[in-house]
Amino acid sequence: MFPGPPRIYLDHNATSPLRPEAQAALREALDSAPANPSSMHTEGRAARALLESARGQVAALVGAAREEVVFTSGGSESIAGAIRGVCDRAPKDRRALVVSTVEHSAVLEEARRAEQQGFEVRRVPCDDQGRVRMSAFRTALDSQVALACLQSANNETGVVQPVEEAGQACRQAGVPFLVDAVQAAGKLEVDVRRAHSDLLALSGHKIGGPQGTGALIVRRGIVLAPLISGGAQEKRRRAGTEAVAILAAFGAAAQASSFDLTREPERLCRLRAKLETRLRLAEPSVRLHGQGVPRLPNTLNFALPDVRGETLVIGMDLAGVALSTGSACASGGVEPSHVIQAMGCSEAEARSSVRVSLGWSTTEDDVSRFLELFPSVVRQAREGERDRIAPA
Repeated sequence: MFPGPPRIYLDHNATSPLRPEAQAALREALDSAPANPSSMHTEGRAARALLESARGQVAALVGAAREEVVFTSGGSESIAGAIRGVCDRAPKDRRALVVSTVEHSAVLEEARRAEQQGFEVRRVPCDDQGRVRMSAFRTALDSQVALACLQSANNETGVVQPVEEAGQACRQAGVPFLVDAVQAAGKLEVDVRRAHSDLLALSGHKIGGPQGTGALIVRRGIVLAPLISGGAQEKRRRAGTEAVAILAAFGAAAQASSFDLTREPERLCRLRAKLETRLRLAEPSVRLHGQGVPRLPNTLNFALPDVRGETLVIGMDLAGVALSTGSACASGGVEPSHVIQAMGCSEAEARSSVRVSLGWSTTEDDVSRFLELFPSVVRQAREGERDRIAPA
């Protein structure tokens, strides 16, 4: 696919490559279930069986019931469906939302949209490690709140949030609770019951499934205004013919991710520890973000004070390594990371931040090769920075 030596892919939080199990399920579904799963004939029933099997696999990944799974096109749609679905039905005396300042842009943009429609948005700060301040979160909850939102883990830093504590606080306050589990699912154990979540968002391509797949877990008894109307699919929660083949692949990826939870987190933690130790030896000035609190086992976010993140990412790309400056959804923008700044870091440090995210396909050799290339790429990046700011 790419000329030259094999490339090293360390950007699994953006998209994790398609797992072999998902590829196999995709091929089988394309060959065996070409029909509409809403059709009553034999072919339609075969497609329906594949779809419902995938629904069960996704449900099992997060401890949900099969009937609570609503298939979507991805994490962003799941989040939009949850927030709009609640807000569009909210009574006049519940016109407030609670979100943290380190939420994914999908949540923050929906909050801004709600704000434009007259909702009050209560933004809860985090500490210097990126963990939401639970005292402020609890204080924000009252009878005027239509929905509270909190991510299981941050996509940029990997910092794990206290969702079970937050969910319990929401339950006590009588406030519906949305958990963004897009990054945590498949990397940590996620359980909708333990989190006391009423709504939970998932994405297929973050766990080695196909892009264009996702799910919203809707607790029994929760009624949402549909984001897409026009048909009875997904129990009238999301109209449109389901994409059976890619959803079958999503289900296979969910099942494979669930099996991996018995051993994969430990393997990824070892690789991340190697990265952190060697980075510190190579660059004593490196700043590791969120290191003092629980993080996803696969995620490392760091900054070098005198090197812009995008310069380092470009340099590593030219050397054959794929990294990221942060959220793929924000790439190409000129704004520094809102997550790093919410942690109390300067704009300059936010612009210098780089994310390394490992995954199911990452090997020890990939990490070793990255560490071999890193010093020379940093040296070139510094030279480029000096040339950029040198007077004419």
